[in-house]
Amino acid sequence: MTPQEQHLSNDLNGLHWVHKFGWLRTNELGSLLWPNTDTSRHQAERLVRSWLKRELVLARKLPQGVGRALVLAQKGVRLLSEHGIAAKTGKDIGETYNGVWIPPSSWRHDLLASGVLVDLYKHGWSVYPEAQIRRHVQALAKWPDGLAKRDGHVLWVEVESTRKTGPALRLLAESLCSVAQNAGPLLLGLKPTGVLVGYRGDAKDERGYALDHRARVSKALSVAARVPVPVLWARCALSGVAGVCDVAYEQETIRSDAAAKIRRVLDAGGWRDEEGCLVANYGARLVYVWEDSDAPGFWGWNAGDKVNRETSIDAAKRACAAALAEKP
Repeated sequence: MTPQEQHLSNDLNGLHWVHKFGWLRTNELGSLLWPNTDTSRHQAERLVRSWLKRELVLARKLPQGVGRALVLAQKGVRLLSEHGIAAKTGKDIGETYNGVWIPPSSWRHDLLASGVLVDLYKHGWSVYPEAQIRRHVQALAKWPDGLAKRDGHVLWVEVESTRKTGPALRLLAESLCSVAQNAGPLLLGLKPTGVLVGYRGDAKDERGYALDHRARVSKALSVAARVPVPVLWARCALSGVAGVCDVAYEQETIRSDAAAKIRRVLDAGGWRDEEGCLVANYGARLVYVWEDSDAPGFWGWNAGDKVNRETSIDAAKRACAAALAEKP
């Protein structure tokens, strides 16, 4: 590739990323164009200076000294169009009062979502931001903050930056539970198969008190869930007041409150031994747990029309309770 071809490729790739996200800072743009490269930010700054000189993008100053939001200018749209990439300008993002640009009220949330998606991209995931999804999906009760795809897995990405309450929190939990039950919507031709929830590790509420997003979302999920919900948590550390500098991932399965209540009923009634099989009652319904003689260390279980096995007797009993909760 000649230097001229490389420059054009950088222009097209970079401007396309700006369009997909709606707006980007130089930090995130550099990581998308040159992932896992120490000089990515400096390379992006050099590229953006060239864009500004050629009027391909507009640079909007973000509050609290966190940098500039880059949006597509008309000349940038034209350059993409000349190479078969449909796009539109970002000049209407935010509002302008007396010549001063005011970012969308969601700008901190948007930065958090961008940071998580960029980190996933650096780990080999293909990412699809909310702005890109909204352009292709006209009606949806709850949009994800993004999608991430790798090795046949598709993550529904949510990030929590403010304290959700009531209907908003319930809608979030119900959306994530739908994905866990393989009932999520088809977006950009992708079917979500799992959920990721990103959150600030040092979040505070409007009163200045510590805000535990993970605990709040976990509680909402346990109330809404009928089946166990696997969640990939993404705990974000920020650089300054905004912008993600590090992400720590942890997998957890959220159990249904209904399943926990059923488990207590099963245990209270007792597990009786019937010919080497432990049997318990939940009303008129019976569940069975046994040690698998063909696979030492595994415990089989049967609850209604569901049969499977787990790696411990406790896990098998929990699975029985979850199966009963799924079909009240």
